[in-house]
Amino acid sequence: MKVILAGYNTDVENSSATPETISAAYARISRDPAPITELRKQSSTEVEQARKSNRTIVYKYGHGSIAEHAVFNFDILGISRLAAEAVQSFRLASFTEKSQRYIRIGEDWVLPEGLHQYSSVLSDLFVCYEEILSALLKSGLSKTEAREDARYILPLAATSQMGMTVNARELEHMIRRMKAHPLQEVRDLAGALYDSVLPIAPSLMLFTEPAEMDRIAHIQPAPVLRRGGDVELLSCDSDQRIADWLTELFGEPSFDRVFDHLGIHDALPRFWELFRADFRITVSATAYAQLKRHRMCTQLVSAYEPSLGVTIPPSIENAGLADLFKRECSKASDAAVEFGRMGEYLLTNAHRRQVRFSINGREFNHFIRLRDDAHAQWDIRKIAAKMIFLIRAKAPQTVRMTCGKSNWEEVTGKPAQ
Repeated sequence: MKVILAGYNTDVENSSATPETISAAYARISRDPAPITELRKQSSTEVEQARKSNRTIVYKYGHGSIAEHAVFNFDILGISRLAAEAVQSFRLASFTEKSQRYIRIGEDWVLPEGLHQYSSVLSDLFVCYEEILSALLKSGLSKTEAREDARYILPLAATSQMGMTVNARELEHMIRRMKAHPLQEVRDLAGALYDSVLPIAPSLMLFTEPAEMDRIAHIQPAPVLRRGGDVELLSCDSDQRIADWLTELFGEPSFDRVFDHLGIHDALPRFWELFRADFRITVSATAYAQLKRHRMCTQLVSAYEPSLGVTIPPSIENAGLADLFKRECSKASDAAVEFGRMGEYLLTNAHRRQVRFSINGREFNHFIRLRDDAHAQWDIRKIAAKMIFLIRAKAPQTVRMTCGKSNWEEVTGKPAQ
């Protein structure tokens, strides 16, 4: 694992070396009549005083929002795909991760000390990956298509890297929560993030020791094995939720008053957030990598559970490699079963988990635009298509214009521009 503090914001006008001076200056705006330009200049020449001010305002008065004015960029290398999921579960940060969809993956992984004896299981998965990739390329698939499907056999222990941008307030929250994570790798990452940022902004890293609430946040339920398909709609509002607000605005429940002006690149107005739907989704680790990006939704995940089966790409079935694929997945499942949460390192991108997925109407429109589109990855697109099908039966007007970009003209009758 390697964590590098690649950058952070500073007051360039006043040659400050730390973002703390900006936080301290902005904190004084509400109580000091001086122009903000003067507050920044003064803060930049009094770094220790700025740090003292930050500690007082955050610790004593509880105004943590001033820490949001400090922003950090990190290179994070040599972590597992499993740990990357833990990091990317936090809402208020930006991540760009190395994609197994576009890059040929070499044999490299991260394993906790207690699983080193199962390195041969991982090695076999990488050998299988190369065999499947070669066969899919010979079948006529492009490099991207072949890598997209061959990656389903790669383990969650496979190494990854990402760039992360996050403000100090969210970073402090991340460090605290990650220090309480059940996986040692995630706890180590929390320590590395803390060590890299502490010399630069000590006054904004005050609450980093986990409390019991941070441990509760990592409890995962067992999956519900008695289920009605991979996508279950547990509850859903009717059109009345939006219709009532439209009546308040326009004197009538006319959806057309909005839809007549909606274009393919427009977000729906915020009152569409009054509508909510609640799903239970059974999803492969590969599809979850797409699903987790929609962090404004509520996502509560179960552990990866071998009893939920695996997702086998149709291209692998068509190439006659399904038996090989299932055999290697079974070996991984058998090795993982006795280790509980830690055993997830040995599972593959094809293994599945359940996600409780609660989403408002505005975010759902955005989700479907991206994920039920011809350019979307096939696994997540199949899930998105089921979701919109189920909601249309309950609230047809609310989602009348909700569709993938590639279906826009057909569904809405409007030009895609």
